[in-house]
Amino acid sequence: RRALMAADLKPMMIEYADSTVDDIVDANLPVDMPKEEWDLDSLTAKVVQYCVLLQGVVTPEAVTKIYEAGGKEAIREFLKEECRGAYEKKRVMIEELEPGLMDEVESFLVLTQTDRMWKEHLQAIKFIQQAVGLRGYAQRDPLTEYKLEGFKLFKEMRDQIRRNVIYSVYQFQPKQPPQ
Repeated sequence: RRALMAADLKPMMIEYADSTVDDIVDANLPVDMPKEEWDLDSLTAKVVQYCVLLQGVVTPEAVTKIYEAGGKEAIREFLKEECRGAYEKKRVMIEELEPGLMDEVESFLVLTQTDRMWKEHLQAIKFIQQAVGLRGYAQRDPLTEYKLEGFKLFKEMRDQIRRNVIYSVYQFQPKQPPQ
């Protein structure tokens, strides 16, 4: 709904970027793993894969230095700042080519990703509907199981939409009009 109604999706894109950085940091630097086993090379590779504009900016050396100075939360904040900066840079670059284009692109990406992921979600819900009936044989309430599984799928769908949209924004390259 926000994508349809909002004139400016910039705050939403920054929120998407921040949340995706949180996902990457939490996946690559788990709390239950000893800090000595954290793979900072893998973390930086994932961040650069997610936002190609950070190539050369987010390096294992830079992340290690930040970690030694402030720990995991310092890494998280550093990556968020860099991703926000990359988004701003991308936005300026696109707007210089054609004013208003970035707003259109963001709206298009949000709507198309939402549509695609919603269709996949409905298919998954159908599957769960069929599979959850079998849980009654295991002395579990099928309705409760359906609600839990459906909610989990819905959260995963929202997260996937968010990740796909911000990744696509970073990857977007407009074609130059013929001259």
